[in-house]
Parts: sequence; C-alpha cells; structure tokens
Amino acid sequence: MEPDAQVKKRMGHTAKPLVSIAVPLYNNERFISDTIESVLSQSMPDFELLIYDDASTDKSLEIARSYTDSRIRIITSDRNLGPEGNWNRAISEVRGKWVKLVCGDDIIYPECLEKQIDVFERPGNAGISLVSCQRTIIDPDGKTLIKKVNFIDGGRKEPSDLVRKMVRMGTNIIGEPVCGLYPSLLIGKTRGYSARIPYTIDLEFWAQLLRLGDMWMIDEPLCAFRISDTSWSSRIGEMRHEQFLAFMEDVSGVAQFRVNDLDLFIGRFNSAVQSMTSLMGFKLFAGSPVEKKEAVEQ
Repeated sequence: MEPDAQVKKRMGHTAKPLVSIAVPLYNNERFISDTIESVLSQSMPDFELLIYDDASTDKSLEIARSYTDSRIRIITSDRNLGPEGNWNRAISEVRGKWVKLVCGDDIIYPECLEKQIDVFERPGNAGISLVSCQRTIIDPDGKTLIKKVNFIDGGRKEPSDLVRKMVRMGTNIIGEPVCGLYPSLLIGKTRGYSARIPYTIDLEFWAQLLRLGDMWMIDEPLCAFRISDTSWSSRIGEMRHEQFLAFMEDVSGVAQFRVNDLDLFIGRFNSAVQSMTSLMGFKLFAGSPVEKKEAVEQ
C-alpha cells in the first residue's frame, strides 16, 4: 500500500521516517516478494524500506525493482560483500528513529512495527536499547512449522540476567534480526555486525546493544523466520555448536554480564543438544545443508 497523504507529506526529501527497515538481499528470488509485501502491509506506514542487493545472480533485484512504492529505495553493489559487509552497509544510511533489519526471506506481521514502537514510547520505558518479539518458524513454502518460539516470557529484561540465561540454554533466546527493533542513535555506539563467529552475527550485535540498555520482549509472534536450504543458518550446519561455544566465551569476558563458570558448564551441554535438534530440523524441513563457497545471506 502507498502511504496516505499526511504521511507522504512528512516523508518528503527532507523529512525523516519514523522507522528504517533495512533488507540485505542476496539470491532470494523465491522469497523477496513475500518479505517486501509484509513490510508494505504494516499498520504503521511511516517507514522507509532500504533494500541492499549484494550482487545477486538470480532475479532478486529485478523483483525488488518491480515495486513502485515511494518508500522503497534500492541500493546495489558491483561485488558481493558477504553478510557482514552488506548488513553493515544496510544500517549505515538509515534515517529513521528506529531500525529493523529484515533478511530477504523473512516476514513481519502487520502490527509488528506499531507494537514494537509502542514499547519504546511508553512512559517509564527509558533505558531500553532493544525491543524483541517472539517469532513463528516457517518452511520454504510459508507453512508454519512452529507457531511460537518462546524461550523467555514478556516484559523488561535486565542484560546480565538475559545473557546468563541465554548462555545456560545454549541457544538464541532473543531472536533473529527480524525480531528486533532498536534506536538508530545507538548504531554509532556499537562496532556494527561482525561475522567473526558467523552463526552468532546477530547475537553478537544484540549483546552490544545490551551493554547500552535493557531489552523488552513482546510475548507475541510478530514476525516469521524462514528456514530453507538457501538460508545462512542452514549452511552453517554442524558448526553451530562450535560457534555458539565461541560466542559464550566472548560474552563471559564482559564483566557487565556476570557469566560464571557454572553458566558455561551448563551451556556447553545444552548447546550440544540444541545444535543437534536444530540440525535435524533443518535437514527435515529445509533439506540437508549444502557446502558452497559463496556468502549466503539469510
């Protein structure tokens, strides 16, 4: 849908949108229409949609360019930057007060932006650096596999409690990039996205934000994370456990999070279990991971 006249007036060349939605795009021709249309269907229409094509070799860019909504801006690259390079490029030119990164195969539900912004703007919610939400897991055809992933309940979460629980559980309890919304002003206070540990590129960024404030979890699925044989998560495959252990060691070195030896001991066991379960799920629902040399962005 096109923004109404009042929103259009606010979103002129000099006006800033309330939200910047950044979509790193790479070879997502099968899914990118669903992603774009889910953004354009938001109940809160005051946003810009920035699509960063990372030298796709399929019809992804052609499909993205077929949309004429005035809120869309498409940026291309003459070479493949990989996830780290393209994700950081995607948040480098945002103009909105709030930022959401949505990978080119994921979906946000119609009230996602409205409900996440509402949390930030409620009286008494100063000091929150990240609002996340529960998510639905879908397969390549959009069929629901898990209606609601719910590792933590709703409400405000203190960073050390949240990180320690995540370490102990051995898995991502905050959510993928599509789950989060954060203030654009905080980007300059972080190091950006780092793929030094590829599997936890999103968690490492969440951890940086958690050093700057609390998190609020909305206990409702407001987005869908898609698993498929083209997703980066599926291609990492059996390296998940090893890479989550590396992430655990990293956050244990941050005094603010207060991760202790018992947390790490419990987390090592649970991470192995979670990794085995996730790998079986990817193989069952999305096909076995296939080794490829090129970078694949979720």
